[in-house]
Amino acid sequence: MVIPNKYPPTKLVQIKSKGDYWFVQVTKPNDVYAITGGNKTARLSTKTKDKRQAELLWRPTEAELYASWNNILQRDPFIELLATHWPKKEALPPKEFIDTVEGGKVLACCKVCLGPEGWNMGLANQLFRYLRHFEAIEFREAITPRANPYPTNIQNEQASQLRQFIEQNEGEELNVSTPSPTQFVNVSGCPKILEVLPLYLNSKKRWEGISKKEKKYAHKYIERCVEIIGDKPLDQVIKIDAINIMIALENEGKANSTIGTYKRHLSNLFSWAETHCINDRAQPIQHWLKGNPFFGVGTEGYGAKKRSYEALSEEQLHHLFSLDMPEDHRLLLSILITTGMRLDEVALLEWRQYKKDRNGLRYFDLSVGAIVKNDKFSARTVAIPDCLTLPPASQGRLFNFPVNADGKSSKWASKELNETYFHVIRMNKEDDRKVVHSLRHNLTGMMQNLTDPPAPDNHMDWITGHSMEGDKTASERQRTYASDVDVKVKYDIVNRIKHPWLERPNT
Repeated sequence: MVIPNKYPPTKLVQIKSKGDYWFVQVTKPNDVYAITGGNKTARLSTKTKDKRQAELLWRPTEAELYASWNNILQRDPFIELLATHWPKKEALPPKEFIDTVEGGKVLACCKVCLGPEGWNMGLANQLFRYLRHFEAIEFREAITPRANPYPTNIQNEQASQLRQFIEQNEGEELNVSTPSPTQFVNVSGCPKILEVLPLYLNSKKRWEGISKKEKKYAHKYIERCVEIIGDKPLDQVIKIDAINIMIALENEGKANSTIGTYKRHLSNLFSWAETHCINDRAQPIQHWLKGNPFFGVGTEGYGAKKRSYEALSEEQLHHLFSLDMPEDHRLLLSILITTGMRLDEVALLEWRQYKKDRNGLRYFDLSVGAIVKNDKFSARTVAIPDCLTLPPASQGRLFNFPVNADGKSSKWASKELNETYFHVIRMNKEDDRKVVHSLRHNLTGMMQNLTDPPAPDNHMDWITGHSMEGDKTASERQRTYASDVDVKVKYDIVNRIKHPWLERPNT
């Protein structure tokens, strides 16, 4: 194998004047000659008079000569080879990637060698020359995972047991794909990922305070990761596996945040296994895992970055509220644009949350029966401005969008409202960041544009349910305002904002 380089080829010559020793000889490139000067021909001795021995030493001696030129020119052929194949969408260049990402040298090799059709072994074989022994072992294990000692029928039984566990756990039949058996040599007898998965999912302590949705789909994320890297014993999982997962998901077109979700779920299993999976065969007894193998491997640069929503233009706001729509849809959109509430907060509103304070000001109390994003900041009172007209108070929910297992409704509300109204008011195909969530952005922008006096940042945070501490510590705010600030503070801000798009012509 010839090392890729920008230098001319060498030849092997025997020089009588040098005692019949064999030399590797080559003409110096112009950039090298400009620095070194001297003779235009470069020679490096193989230190042998035996031709057969010299031929064996030819390439190593050539590499030594080229390396000396690399030092002179401050070149790194490994980085240059990576750069030739480096993914265009990767944010960091090869050298910076290797310098900043843990295990970056091996991960960089995987990034350029693993594509949609599998491994580029020609390129991989070139890269191996630049790896140290332990790096070469990691790279080889990424390309050719160790074999599973169990026969296929036992692997299929284990997958079947996992499927039965999940169906019993969720109370419904699921379409759970069975990863293709991959052979790993399991010398230690460490349990494999899918053997640990049912125990992980059934650990009550692990899932305390975690949403039902998070638990329900955890196994699907983990199983997809296993399909990519194989059902490895826990102690054979290495950092390169995380990179292999992210590259595979990126090739499937997954967004950066989605790739992070897949990796996070499998990483969480490893964190749990660190303390719960014990090797009782060892003396003394010890943990199978000494640490989380995915720790320190970031998702930066993998997949598409999340695109933020954009506020609607004034023209689009007028267009939106001029559309024919049911009164409940109009009411929901009106609440969003005037109060700063999140879509899920509005879609789940109940009439028992509608109240008036001692001054007669109307507000929604999100500390009562609401599912909010953050209990500390989002469980708040929401001031209702005068321009927002509500129907007569009643019982139950204000809106009838379906509710999922976690008690949330935004998925269905967002889908229906976006398809029915927001797709209609977009300027063109590129104007695809205008969605129902944009109305919350609109109100934030309107508050920022208030003058005489301007709205304080911390007051705006109180209204939208972000970090409501402002320049106060959490304890000081708690002492000063109890659980929230007075409704009037928020009302005085939102009531100053004009909403001409809500004015409906008399008919």
